[in-house]
Amino acid sequence: MTSNPIRSVVVLCVDDEEAVRCLLETALEQFGYVALVASNGREALRLATQHRIDAIILDYRMPDMNGADVALEMKRLWPDVPIILYSASSDLPSSTLTRVDAFVAKGERLSILVAVLQRLLWRPQPDARRFLRYPVRLPLAVIVNRSGESAVLSGVSSNLGEGGIGCTIKGNLVPGEFIQVQGSDSELGFSLESHAQVRYRKEEAYGFAFCDVTPQQRVKVQRLCQRLASA
Repeated sequence: MTSNPIRSVVVLCVDDEEAVRCLLETALEQFGYVALVASNGREALRLATQHRIDAIILDYRMPDMNGADVALEMKRLWPDVPIILYSASSDLPSSTLTRVDAFVAKGERLSILVAVLQRLLWRPQPDARRFLRYPVRLPLAVIVNRSGESAVLSGVSSNLGEGGIGCTIKGNLVPGEFIQVQGSDSELGFSLESHAQVRYRKEEAYGFAFCDVTPQQRVKVQRLCQRLASA
């Protein structure tokens, strides 16, 4: 009996700039993905009907259909396929972000885009067990980059887990937005610095999912969680 071959993960990249399409195609193939490229929304919808698509990376400003319209139609036809809005636009309508699963600014490193893609592809199902969280108060600085300008928001963590951190922040963050979070506590002997994505917001309470915690930092997080669990 022969086993079925492992199917490659196919990512549809939609952008009207050829340079961006080539950049995305090269980066994704380096990580083992198969990239399909489309220069506009109608071409993207046609390709999605002809191929089994696992994820979509989508520009916002395009000549025929903007990214919000393309995302709306994609979600209507394939609701389980994750969509990342990859745009340099700083004035996106808030309704646009509700139609996609994540937003990454074009000024960010491609490794961040790939990290967000990986998390969306391997996100747990609604009934799957989430990572354990432990209560901890850790002073935080959240760095947001918008329109090429950085802003630093202050806050404090409420809980910590191996996959992310919950916190209270004074400021306005949007679910799906990409940020950088930094925190340290000399009494705990712990420090953290990671890019993260805003996963939820409830008033001033936020949940961040880590994108690029280094192996060394992950060990620190694990050890602190173990200490908190045994306390």
